[in-house]
Amino acid sequence: MLRYLLYVLYVLIGISLGVWLMPLIFQILPWDVPLILDNVLVFGLSGLLLFLVFFSWTLPKVESLIRRSEGLILNRSLAEIVSATLGTLIGLLIAVLISLLINAMDIPIVRDIVPFIVAVILGYLGFQIGLKKFGEVLDFLPGNFSKSKEKEYRNHKKFLDTSAIIDGRIVDVAKTGFIEGVLVIPQFVLDELQLIADATDPIKRDKGQRGLDMLNALQKQNAAEVEIRDVEYDKLDVDHQLIEIAKAEKGAIITTDYNLNKVCQLHQIKVLNVNELSDAIKMAVIQGDRFSLLVSKTGKEENQGVGYLEDGTMVVVEDGKADINKTITVEVVSVLQTNSGRIVFAKRVRK
Repeated sequence: MLRYLLYVLYVLIGISLGVWLMPLIFQILPWDVPLILDNVLVFGLSGLLLFLVFFSWTLPKVESLIRRSEGLILNRSLAEIVSATLGTLIGLLIAVLISLLINAMDIPIVRDIVPFIVAVILGYLGFQIGLKKFGEVLDFLPGNFSKSKEKEYRNHKKFLDTSAIIDGRIVDVAKTGFIEGVLVIPQFVLDELQLIADATDPIKRDKGQRGLDMLNALQKQNAAEVEIRDVEYDKLDVDHQLIEIAKAEKGAIITTDYNLNKVCQLHQIKVLNVNELSDAIKMAVIQGDRFSLLVSKTGKEENQGVGYLEDGTMVVVEDGKADINKTITVEVVSVLQTNSGRIVFAKRVRK
């Protein structure tokens, strides 16, 4: 539909330019123009032909620019669009007032050129201020409406990378409720998962199918909101497209890809790396570790002693009842992870 509208627009522009320019061109020609050519129909057709010859190559670029602009606008809330529009109108109003002052100077070149430049600059600045300072604009509004909208605005989106979906750990993280806001899966990420799932290589195919399964599990959980974003694109380049959409919407990217992590840091985009999260919450001790422990009390079972690590983790020491109020060396036998925390089972190291 957009392509047909652009065709009509190009035709109208070509005809209009022909009707306006061709009489001027005919007047400066050194010879007389035949009467059959000196009419509006010829002017319009000539202008249309010349315009299409010289500018038809711009049609795909204009269409692509409009579609990208449309995508950016549709990803904004109605309140943000209204704020940007008001900002533009205010900028243009200020430009009109400045133009009145410039016209009073009665300097031909300044009077004809400067007002246009001022209108473009102030209109653009008004649009950017209205869009990017939307949260601050809401501060001027009364009551809870301002607070709730500001909170919604500051609740940035998180864009999921293909690697994080295939990894699968993000599903468990989302179920815990630690992730706030909306988890967004752009269409190009879904398309890449589909390509991997359809690969002839069985290893890649298994990864792709696992990713689709993880995505289904992510949509079924109720702790975090999940959105499949329909994004139009010309060429599948997931990393580049993720960076562009995250930068445009000031969101964060969830990934396990080391290289994408580094590129995002260069672009000053917030990255939530699942591997870094895993390292941060990994167990402080594992089976076979030895450390000093103060046995502080008796355990529930016979002859058990109980001590605590610095982070508050309970350590149950086998046959440690006799060592209460003593600091001894223990060796980890096993670690039990529960919903309430970890419990470490250990035994005393005999010298």
